[in-house]
Amino acid sequence: MKYLFLLLIVFAGIWWIRQQRKPDQPSTKKSDPQVMLPCAHCGTHVPEDDAILGTQGMYCSKAHRDSHEG
Repeated sequence: MKYLFLLLIVFAGIWWIRQQRKPDQPSTKKSDPQVMLPCAHCGTHVPEDDAILGTQGMYCSKAHRDSHEG
């Protein structure tokens, strides 16, 4: 009987610890997929936020923009 009581205390402790670890707010989901744009120089696709705008299109790096437009 005392082992059953001890087991009950252990499970109650585990349950309590797991309840304390839960976040208060629902977890945020990852953002929507990003738009990928091809580099006008080499064709490598880069995220729209990382692409570098040039006069002849979007580029993956400043070096490609300068070499293609220069």
